[in-house]
Amino acid sequence: MAFLDRLQKGMQDVVKGTKEIAEVARQNSLISDEQRRIADLYAQIGKICFETTEADPESPIGKMFLEIKAANERIAGYQDAIRQIKGTKRCPNCGADVPLNVAFCGACGAKVETPADEPVNPEPVSEKRRCSACGAELEDGVMFCTACGQRQEG
Repeated sequence: MAFLDRLQKGMQDVVKGTKEIAEVARQNSLISDEQRRIADLYAQIGKICFETTEADPESPIGKMFLEIKAANERIAGYQDAIRQIKGTKRCPNCGADVPLNVAFCGACGAKVETPADEPVNPEPVSEKRRCSACGAELEDGVMFCTACGQRQEG
């Protein structure tokens, strides 16, 4: 009987320890959530201060303001380079990227203009042959259209 009592006591201790570990983990998770919230609030406070304060460029904080402004300008340049590579422009209303050859934003419907100095990439011109009967694009070297079966000339 003493063995069973010790075994039962040991199992109760294990269950109690497991519950304690689970509760400590839960509390640590709550602490982490609050720490993330505080860090987010600090970031928001800093952003508000940055946006609403004109700092002296000679002060330590003023130098950081200038660094942030310069970094934001570099980011805008990188984003413009990406748009140029992708053949898009930025919607002035919602900021979405839209193809250069469209007049209206697909995200918000606002009119988007292409400045005269901005190169517009026209739709690529297909150099493939077309079927004389149905107009389907033909692969090189085919004698018959794969869409309608019409024999093709040379």
